[in-house]
Amino acid sequence: MNLLGDSRTNPKEAERRRYDRYAVRCDCWLERDDAAVYGPTADLGLGGLFLRTAIPMHHGQRVEVALSVESAGTPVVARGVVTRTVPAQHGRRHGVGVQFLEFVDGRDSLQRFLKARPRA
Repeated sequence: MNLLGDSRTNPKEAERRRYDRYAVRCDCWLERDDAAVYGPTADLGLGGLFLRTAIPMHHGQRVEVALSVESAGTPVVARGVVTRTVPAQHGRRHGVGVQFLEFVDGRDSLQRFLKARPRA
């Protein structure tokens, strides 16, 4: 399984994405200057993630990401930027897409975890 392939869901997104995405639910914390928010991931890859959360985020916001990934002894920690926002509607929480800019810890653990999962 190649972790550097393109997304196969939306042709426009496939052009922008360098990494596959996986439909994986992990506990995720995003910390920004004024708040820390929690939400389970909807999808996840080596290049970023999407999650739903009660607190809206803004496009371009820098965040620190902490992921609780099964089989990883410590959280996966990365620095990222919000690249997509979806307003809350119809009873669903706000959607937040984050691109990873730099891994602080756990990139190898995340890669091993994702290799064992089917792509989204």
